[in-house]
Amino acid sequence: MKFRDGIKLASRDLGRRKGRTFLTALAVAVGTMLIVTLVSLGTSGESLILDKVQDSPSLKEIQVMNMKYFDINNTDYRDIDPSEMFKKIDDKAMKKFSNIKGVNDVQANISVNVNSIKIDDKENKNETPILALYNNNSAFSKDSLASVRKNNKNDKLQPIAFGRNLTSADKDGVLISEDYLKAMGIKNYKSVIGKEVTITETKTENQNITLQPYSIKGKVVGVINNKFVNGNHVIVAINIADKLKSYYSLQDNYLKNQGYDGVIIHAKSIDDVSSITNSIKRINYASSSYYEAVQQVKNAFKIIKVILAVLGLIVLFVAAVGTVNTMTMVIYERTKSIGIMKSIGANRSNIHGVFLAQAGIIGLIGGIMGLIFSSANVGIINFALKVYLKSKKITQTVNITMPLWLILGTLAFSIVICIIAGIYPSRKASKMDPVEALNS
Repeated sequence: MKFRDGIKLASRDLGRRKGRTFLTALAVAVGTMLIVTLVSLGTSGESLILDKVQDSPSLKEIQVMNMKYFDINNTDYRDIDPSEMFKKIDDKAMKKFSNIKGVNDVQANISVNVNSIKIDDKENKNETPILALYNNNSAFSKDSLASVRKNNKNDKLQPIAFGRNLTSADKDGVLISEDYLKAMGIKNYKSVIGKEVTITETKTENQNITLQPYSIKGKVVGVINNKFVNGNHVIVAINIADKLKSYYSLQDNYLKNQGYDGVIIHAKSIDDVSSITNSIKRINYASSSYYEAVQQVKNAFKIIKVILAVLGLIVLFVAAVGTVNTMTMVIYERTKSIGIMKSIGANRSNIHGVFLAQAGIIGLIGGIMGLIFSSANVGIINFALKVYLKSKKITQTVNITMPLWLILGTLAFSIVICIIAGIYPSRKASKMDPVEALNS
């Protein structure tokens, strides 16, 4: 018997009981629909979150903290004594970080909040965070520079709008962002270059101790382009930050005794982040990265998608039981036909193939129906989300899609599961004695 003849015979037999065939295929369709719809929701949700950060230079950044390494996932924070966990980040540590394979740039920093910044007769008395970097390095990494230029479609864009950047020779240099100058009431940004700036700190980290306000003078050497920073930014020479932090922390020579507050390591590529993190661990420093957070998000979505898929698989397996029942009924109805086929020369494999083909056709019909239902579900969900977001005046677009691999994979799986379900009935049919079958 030719394969094509077997398919025709199987299709004709199923066509005789259209209602039963449809209901059996419908059960398969429900399982297929659940798998495709739920996994599509999980996959689209993952893409929506990850696509926002996938090209971000932050994915190649590792934050190193001035504390000893500990397992974040398996450590009870109540058991941690901060005084025992402290580990100074000094110039020696900086050299170790710089020598790690895959490191592109290392930025150690000191930060402190000050109470007043004054230029001429303009003064900002709001609490202002200031930042200083090791060796007065640039605060703008190669990756962040490339990202801003790409977003603004301008390859010549520079982080310093007026003046210059800080250099290692600067002892009193200050960089102020355009937004900060605007908040101070200064409109001519270029005019502040070379002017004296007075930075004042009035508080200490111990609220019970009050000292005379401490002021230090600097000189504005550059104005930061507001396209490179969000909000008010003031970057000072490391010498200024050291003195301000010494006052705030109530100890002399803060940098010498306590080291840098933290380090940002820029990897050459995302693939280097994991190995750099392990190297930092071996040096016994605690660290974190957006890359690790993204990996945790991916792992969480994998679990979610598996759970959602299992729900559909349960329904699909129930449908498989229905397929077994349908095929068994077909065999009892077609007993005499089986006897006739055997009497005219059909062998066991021919009979076996015909009934497996029937099961496969049921799986195919159910799979196609399930995909149609899934497409309708996704369309309804997308429409509902669009209406909801519009009602909340949210411009973010959310588009739930059915991946091609999921469509093809689920269709193939529904066919395979039905063929497996048809093995027992088809083997039973192929083993029938032709004489008994003709006399039934």
